[in-house]
Amino acid sequence: MTERAAAASPIFFVHVMKTGGTTVFRNLRANYELDQLYPCRSLDIQFEGPKVDVQHHLSVPYLLGLSPERHARIRVYTGHFPFVVSDLLGGGFTTVTLLRDPVERTISLLRQFRRKAPWLDPGQPMMASHTLEEVYEQAIVFEPLIHDHQTKIFSMTAADGPESYMDVIEVDTARLEIAKRNLERVDIVGLTERYDLFLGQLRTSFGWDVEPDARANATPASEIQPVTDELRDRIAADNALDLEFYEFARQLVDARQSERSDRL
Repeated sequence: MTERAAAASPIFFVHVMKTGGTTVFRNLRANYELDQLYPCRSLDIQFEGPKVDVQHHLSVPYLLGLSPERHARIRVYTGHFPFVVSDLLGGGFTTVTLLRDPVERTISLLRQFRRKAPWLDPGQPMMASHTLEEVYEQAIVFEPLIHDHQTKIFSMTAADGPESYMDVIEVDTARLEIAKRNLERVDIVGLTERYDLFLGQLRTSFGWDVEPDARANATPASEIQPVTDELRDRIAADNALDLEFYEFARQLVDARQSERSDRL
């Protein structure tokens, strides 16, 4: 699919947590009518008192159950959905994703949990008093949101009966190969470490007005806790498949960038 042809197709943005995708979605509000975006605050977001029910609009069954008329109106799907959801919706999308070094992504997530944790049930205690190591060991954090998470997002299948991005499945070398094949199908693959390059691709492909250097949902500098080498090593060991998947993504991005340069 050529970059300009992509604009004619609805877009499915696989938003992996803590990669910088929230910034992209916020910028889209200046490029589309609100009801052309999923999720739409007035249509899809539910609240439990003042707190957003994040499980509602990130539920795969909820998304698949939207009316045909609603799906016809949506131009950009975004959210923490597994890649397979783009197929379950019938395909025909321009697909986009943004990936991040697994160790850095995990550290950012741990800091986010200490600052605020919108993924927790309303009755769940906050983790501000926890060390990063203690947050890492929480059952609600490690398996659903850390353990080879990016590989999981791209290796889930229809046979898994996905409910949400927090589903826990066994990620092994067979899953890694599925994830790699699926990533090759993604039209635009970006890396958080090359964020400006990714934003440039979005502007070129879709004509989006996306502000540079406007990262949203980033941990404030005043709240960044130091990370020990031991924790970094532990994260790397626990997420060996994700590290391999990320290296594959880096090579894919490099190859595509080289192809674009050759065409100029």
